[in-house]
Amino acid sequence: MGSVLTRRAGAVAVVLAATLTGCSAGAPAPKPAPVPSGPSAPPAPSGLSTAAGRTAASALEPNDPAQELAQLRTALEAPPQPFSAVLTVELTDGTLTARRQGVVNVSDGLQTGALGLVSVEQQTEHRAYLTVTRDATFTRTSDRAWVRSPRSPEPLFADHRAMAQALLQSDPASFRGLARIRTMRGGMGFHLVGRLPLTAVTGAFDAAARERLTQHRVPDCTADLLLDADGRLSELTLTCEADGYRLRSTTGLAEFGPAADTPPPTDL
Repeated sequence: MGSVLTRRAGAVAVVLAATLTGCSAGAPAPKPAPVPSGPSAPPAPSGLSTAAGRTAASALEPNDPAQELAQLRTALEAPPQPFSAVLTVELTDGTLTARRQGVVNVSDGLQTGALGLVSVEQQTEHRAYLTVTRDATFTRTSDRAWVRSPRSPEPLFADHRAMAQALLQSDPASFRGLARIRTMRGGMGFHLVGRLPLTAVTGAFDAAARERLTQHRVPDCTADLLLDADGRLSELTLTCEADGYRLRSTTGLAEFGPAADTPPPTDL
């Protein structure tokens, strides 16, 4: 398993290196890099998901809307299974463009991972690295030394299940049926669209973004949510607007595989 995880992390590191070193101060905002398709696991057949390193026959096929909705509710109520995935988060509000990407692991209700971050605001670029283990958080800015601190309570990505359930509770019509998942493995997923109060989506934003939303008194956001057949997050887009201010955030998970503990950085 160790060699598999090393290859997955290596594939992401190549993309992160290109993202983090290919921009200079005053350069345009970084463009999204393609999600890597590391050699750790071959693409599963369309519509099938990979969990714990095995292919599960959980394909979705267009069906009666009521049956599709029942499938979605079943997927949301099922206990979450451990997994690893490539996480990509992009955020922009007209003055700030930020992107982070890396491998995350979810096991026993705990998120760990190693991410690279790059942001551009007013033509000034900021680069950083983040590693979160089970018991500590490690951060590094540019080429400075790593700083270890107690594990942060901030999630690496939001609880999409709570958002999906909130959308269904407020309006069952927010379920729009099945839609194609836009990753290399493809397949069909559950699509939901609706509005949620800001308090229901704050987990999708870091402290700086939450402060901006509060300053502009944004009351709610439009949520566009795509889940795979197993109820895992594929893509979440949040659009938050008020009085001419607009913040848009997209979170995606891809290349699912078996979960493992994220180790501390090797160059402490």
